[in-house]
Amino acid sequence: MRIALAKIPTRWIAAVTVVFTVAALHFGGALAPLDRALMDLRFRVLQRPATGELVLVQIDARSLRALDTWPWPRRYHGELLDRLMSAGVREVAWDVDFSAHSTAADDRLFAASLARAGDRVILPAFRQAASPEAVGQGVTDTLPKPIFRQRAQIGGINVSPSGDGLIRSIADAAMIDGQRLPSVFALLAGPSAIRGRRFLIDFGIDPQTIPRVSYIDVLRGTVDTERLAGKVVLVGASAAELGDILPVPIYRSMSGAGVQAMAYESIVQDRALRLLGPVAMLPAGAVLLLVLVPLFTTWPWRAAIAVGVLAMIGVELAAIGIQAAAPVVLSSAPLLLTVAISFAVAMARRADVQTRRLHAQRTAIEKRRMLMDRMVEDSFDGIVIADRDGKVRVLNRAAERMLGRAARQSIGRPLASVLCVVPDSATQASPWWQGASEHGGPFECKAARAGGGEIDIEMVVGHVALPDGRGGQETFHTFTFRDIEERKRAQEAAQRARDEAVSANRAKTEFLANMSHELRTPLNAIIGFSEVIQNQLFGPINPPRYLQYVGDIAASGTHLLEIINDILDVSRVELGRVKLDKAELDTCALLRSCVRIAAGWPAFAERGFTAEIPDTLPAILGDERIVKQVMINLLSNAFKYSLPGDNVALSARVGEEGEIAVSVRDSGIGIAAEHIPKLTTPFYQVDGSLARRHEGTGLGLFLSASHVELHGGKMHIESAPGVGTTVTVRLPAAAAEISAASA
Repeated sequence: MRIALAKIPTRWIAAVTVVFTVAALHFGGALAPLDRALMDLRFRVLQRPATGELVLVQIDARSLRALDTWPWPRRYHGELLDRLMSAGVREVAWDVDFSAHSTAADDRLFAASLARAGDRVILPAFRQAASPEAVGQGVTDTLPKPIFRQRAQIGGINVSPSGDGLIRSIADAAMIDGQRLPSVFALLAGPSAIRGRRFLIDFGIDPQTIPRVSYIDVLRGTVDTERLAGKVVLVGASAAELGDILPVPIYRSMSGAGVQAMAYESIVQDRALRLLGPVAMLPAGAVLLLVLVPLFTTWPWRAAIAVGVLAMIGVELAAIGIQAAAPVVLSSAPLLLTVAISFAVAMARRADVQTRRLHAQRTAIEKRRMLMDRMVEDSFDGIVIADRDGKVRVLNRAAERMLGRAARQSIGRPLASVLCVVPDSATQASPWWQGASEHGGPFECKAARAGGGEIDIEMVVGHVALPDGRGGQETFHTFTFRDIEERKRAQEAAQRARDEAVSANRAKTEFLANMSHELRTPLNAIIGFSEVIQNQLFGPINPPRYLQYVGDIAASGTHLLEIINDILDVSRVELGRVKLDKAELDTCALLRSCVRIAAGWPAFAERGFTAEIPDTLPAILGDERIVKQVMINLLSNAFKYSLPGDNVALSARVGEEGEIAVSVRDSGIGIAAEHIPKLTTPFYQVDGSLARRHEGTGLGLFLSASHVELHGGKMHIESAPGVGTTVTVRLPAAAAEISAASA
C-alpha cells in the first residue's frame, strides 16, 4: 500500500511534464514540419475529384504565342467576356491585374463589355510586395481602374505562405486598400461562403479534374459552349513565363488561378479544412499518457515498443478517418510525440531509485547555492546573515565598509558584537536582534562602528528556512541595511525648501488679496466720479471733448476693477476661501440667461451664433453666480478669440454618466497643442508679448477650471490652430450629487 501511494504523485508529475513538454515543442514550432508532412500524406490518401462547376480559362503558353504580345490589349479581355456571356456562363472572375495603364480605346471597349455583362463579373484587387526587392518590407494594394470598378464586383486575391514557404491556407476576405473585400473564390462560391475566416485548402482534391480551356480557344470561339454553359469561370495565367506560380503541398507548384480554384472547390465541397490543434489534443494526449506509461513501465521493453508502434499507427488512422468524414485536420504530431515521450518517461521511471539516491546530494548543493545567493557580495547594501543561535555566518563587503569590521574576523562571532544597533522603541529586546526580527522593517536606527562613532541606517530583517539534508530545516536570519545619513540630510533640506516655498506662495497670495482690497476702494471712487461727470449731473461739460476723456477714464477703471476682482478670486481659490451658496439650478434657464447676456455684446452681431439647449435638462446643484460666471467667461473667450464672420456655438446635453455636459465652440484662431495644458494656470497667456492682439490677464480659464472643480466637475479643452477651440464643462446632476452626499 505504501509503494502504491508513493507511485501516484510520480505518475501525475510525469504526465504533467510530458504534456507541457509536448505543448512547448508544438507552440515553439518544433513539431510543425512533422504535422505538415502527415497532413500531406493524408491529402495523398484522401483523393477526390473536383465538382466541375468551375472552369479555368488559362492564359497558357499557346495563347501567348498566338496573340504574340504581352500585356495583351484589353479589347481581348472584352471579346473574351462577350464570348463567355454568349456561352451562358453564370459568372466570370479574372486573376489579372487591371490597374496598369493601357490605351483609352481598349479601356473603353473592355468597360463596355463589363457593362453588357451586368453584375456577373468579378475583377481582382491585389495585395503584394511593394517591389520585387522589398519582399517582407512593405506591401502595396492595387485595384482595377475606376472605369472598371464601376461596372464589376471587386474581389481580393491575397495569399501568404505558411512557415514552410508553401501555400496551405487562405482567407475568404482580406483588407485591401482600407476596405474588407471578399476573396475572388468566395464571391464565385456565393454569399454563404463569405464568413470572414481563414481555412486550410483541401489539396486532396485532384486539380487535374478541374475543367480547363485555353484563352485563345475561347477567344476564337472553338470551345464547345456546352462545356461553359451554367458554369462559373476563372480567367488566369498558367504559363510559367508569366511568373504567377505558387509553391503548394503535394503538387509542388500551381498557378495563382489554380490555387483560387482549389479554394473554391474546398468551399463548395464543404472541405474548407479547420485545424484541430494542440489545445484540443492535450487532453487526449494526457489520457493516452496515463494509459501507456503504466503499460510501458510494467511490460518488457520489446512488448512496450510494440504497443507504442501500434498506438502511433492507431493515432494516424484515426486522423485519416476524421479528415475523411469531416473538414477537420487533426494535429497528430503532439499525440505521436506523446507516445514516444511516454515510452521515454517509463524508462526514466525505472531509474527512479537512482534518482532518490542522488536527492540528498542535490539538496546539499542547492542549500549551498541558496546561501551564496543570499550573500550578494556586489550589493550596495550591507548584508549580515546569522544562524538561529545568533552566530554570524555571512558579512558582505558593503557591511564591512559601513561597520568597519573585517568579515574573516566576524564570522562565527555573536551577532550583537558585530552588528551593534543602538536600541530604540523599535528594537528594545534582549538580545536586540530578536526584537528586530519580530519588527521586520524597514525601520531606521543607529549602528556602532568598530573604530568609534555611529551611523544612521535603514534595516530590513528577514528569515530563511533551508533544508538541512537530514529531512529537517535550518533557520537563518538576514539583516539588510544601508547608510542613510546623506539621504536624511537631503530630506531635511528638501523639507526646508518645501516649507519656504509654501510660505512664500502663501505670502504672495495674502499680498495679492490685501492689495486687491486696497485698490478697489480708490478705483470705485474713480469709476463713480467719472460716471457722474460723464452723465453731466451738475451741468454740461465744456469743451465736449472732455466727455470722451471721462468715458475713457470710466472704461479703464472698470477694466482695471475687473482685473483686480479676478486677482482677488484667484487669491480666494488658492487660500481655499471660496464658499459656494449651493442650490438646485434650472440648467436650461441658466444657459438661456447667459445667451441673452452674450447677445448684448458688440461682437455678437459680427459672428454666427447657435445655441443647442434642450427643452429639459436635469438640474445641477451649485452656486448660480459662479456657474453663470463660468459660462459667460467661456462665451466671452469664444467671441474674443474669433474674428468677424466666424461661428460660435453653445450646446448642452446629458453625458454618458448622467452628468450635464456644456460645450462652447468657436471657429477662431485656435491654440497649439503644447499650450493647452498650461491654459488653466494663473496668468498664463499664449501670446505674452506687449504687442499681443488680445487683452487679458490669463486668469479666466484658471478661475473657470477652479470653480468647476469646486462643483465636483471637470473642464476639457480641445483646440487646433486655424480650426478653433472647444471647451467642455461637465457638472454632476443635482440628483446624483444629493444621492452621493446622503450615502
